[in-house]
Amino acid sequence: MPAIYLPPTVYRRILKHEYLKGLDIEKAKNNPVCPRCERVALRDTGYTENKIARCPHCGYHGRMDTTLAEYLKNELYK
Repeated sequence: MPAIYLPPTVYRRILKHEYLKGLDIEKAKNNPVCPRCERVALRDTGYTENKIARCPHCGYHGRMDTTLAEYLKNELYK
C-alpha cells in the first residue's frame, strides 16, 4: 500500500465524514498507529524520514513508530 499524504483541508474533510470507520485492516496494515488513542493514523509529510503522521480521530500530530501490522502482531493494544 502506498503512503498516504494529505493536505490539512483533506484531513479536516476526512474527520468530518469519518472516512476511517470502515477501513479494511489488510489495506491499512502499513499505516501507523496513533500512540495517544491507538487508532489507525494517516501518514503526513515527512513520514519516510521522521515517521510523522496525523490521527484523524484525536488530532495528534507527531512521530508514530509502530505500524498497524506490528501493533497487532506484538499485541501492543491495551
